[in-house]
Amino acid sequence: MKKAILIVLMALVLVIPAYAAERDAATDQPIQQEQEPVVVATLDELQAAIETAEDGDTIYIANTISISGEVIETDKDIVITHSDEFCGTMFRIKDGTIISGFKFIDNSNGDDSNITIGIISAPDEVVVRQCSFNCSGNGLVRFIDISGGILETFAKIENCTFNGATNGAISAKGNTDVVIDSCIFNGNSNYLPGGSISTSGKLFIRNSVISGGSATSGGGILNSGELTISGCQINDNTVVSPKYGSDIFSIGTLTIFDIVQENYNYYEESTGEKVVLPLVDYKNDTKLICLTEEQAADYFAPAPDDNKDEDPPPEQPQEPGDQTGDDDTIGEELPPHGGNEDDPIDTPPQTPEQPEEPPQGDTSDKPVDTTPDTPQPPQKPSDGDNSGDDNYDYRPSQRPIWPVVTVKPTEDNKPQDQPENNPAPAKPQLACNGTVIDASRTVVLLGYGDGLLHESDPLTRAQLATIIFRLLDDDSIALYSNTQVTFTDVAADAWYASYVRVIQAAGIVNGVGDGKYDPEGTVTWAQIITILTRFVEQQNYTLQHIQYQGWAEQAIQTAVANGWIEDSAEFNPDAIISRGQLEQLINGVLTLYR
Repeated sequence: MKKAILIVLMALVLVIPAYAAERDAATDQPIQQEQEPVVVATLDELQAAIETAEDGDTIYIANTISISGEVIETDKDIVITHSDEFCGTMFRIKDGTIISGFKFIDNSNGDDSNITIGIISAPDEVVVRQCSFNCSGNGLVRFIDISGGILETFAKIENCTFNGATNGAISAKGNTDVVIDSCIFNGNSNYLPGGSISTSGKLFIRNSVISGGSATSGGGILNSGELTISGCQINDNTVVSPKYGSDIFSIGTLTIFDIVQENYNYYEESTGEKVVLPLVDYKNDTKLICLTEEQAADYFAPAPDDNKDEDPPPEQPQEPGDQTGDDDTIGEELPPHGGNEDDPIDTPPQTPEQPEEPPQGDTSDKPVDTTPDTPQPPQKPSDGDNSGDDNYDYRPSQRPIWPVVTVKPTEDNKPQDQPENNPAPAKPQLACNGTVIDASRTVVLLGYGDGLLHESDPLTRAQLATIIFRLLDDDSIALYSNTQVTFTDVAADAWYASYVRVIQAAGIVNGVGDGKYDPEGTVTWAQIITILTRFVEQQNYTLQHIQYQGWAEQAIQTAVANGWIEDSAEFNPDAIISRGQLEQLINGVLTLYR
């Protein structure tokens, strides 16, 4: 009997807690067990995860997912982000794919795009709509990268928001045809030109807001292709280089039909002139800022001169009949714009005749002519020598002496019109030991022959030699065309040998030590900036955010002082530069010297 009672008591001990738990779950809140994160690496896994997801769920991407001709959409509140082990492009889409309804959050510390729109093999438009893009990581983030190729790429981006990109929100390359409709861009930045959007293809932006952007130039938009704007609000963007296209910087063809902000106007930022709309197929270099008339009067007011004498300065002597003056009336309207007949930026020109035909090889990175004559940005005077350079220890024995350009004219130093018999002085050149970079050219990636641009691939030193060589003018190449390569690891018949020969002889590069060039080696940001700053006078600049005290510190100071890169904590001089980043960097520099 006692044994039976003991068995009953033990059963009650087990049952009562279970019953209590059931009552707790029924009367209060259900017990939630922690769910495993949903991690996907294939298209099938992605589609299954979307199907079973609930509002508020997050799907983690563990590998780049290629999507062709599929509709990937949802009406649920679903976040798409990187897994802990992955920091690359999440979606690579083409051929009529539609992505709709997702929240993309980039939490990576890498250099990536959330979505890459690739080469289109069919004339079907790719669409990204009703998506939001935000950055929560510390990497170099671009939300959408649209690559052109042999066939034109068609894409539409509509009803999306873009916040916090650190490498520009959207980039559209040559041979692309893109429509951005009813989108909002806010707080996007770029340590190169193009804070929110950069394009070298055909781009139509309508009914959109672009504000709070920042970049070295083109704080809102950088255009080197064909840009058309209608019904947009584009203002409150900023640039590192003063008055260098705070809202729009265009070196291609620009059309603006209207402006939606009441009492606002576009002003040419380098002159203060009001732009008459519509502006149709305007092909000259254009640096625009959107302001009210009151803001413009303050923004373009001459800088005060505390040392100015009470008496006005003597008038400049003029030739009889000369009507030169210094009228800088604020708000003066420009006449309706015409333009030159230059080819579009993404059409490679005929290669100029060279003293010696280089061997056939890599066909990437051919420069393309663009419209010249962009004014120079302000320069800071140099007051120090070059610092050490472990990889590139050559220092030009003769540096070009550059004039200091004031940001705002005063009554004493306001430029005077040049009489016909006294031509304006030549603009400063990018020059190193007798070699001169032709700043009217542009680097364009043409790929390896497989139809892909390989923008994310690391730049090799052989490719770097190709790019620098093709940017030099004909006289520079002729000056060093009869020299010999002395690097022991560059064969005389290598496809890049003639390029290396010229830039070595000119002292543009000096190898990696031990008499070697390392043509297949990769290039760091510190190395390419060191090479580029050999074409200008070295400058001192107190870096506030870039934490670096290595051999390239002087070159980095010079690059920041000239507005080539931004003084940002995100900039890592020792990081490997990709082909696409090199294209952006050099093209951004060239725009400052036209």
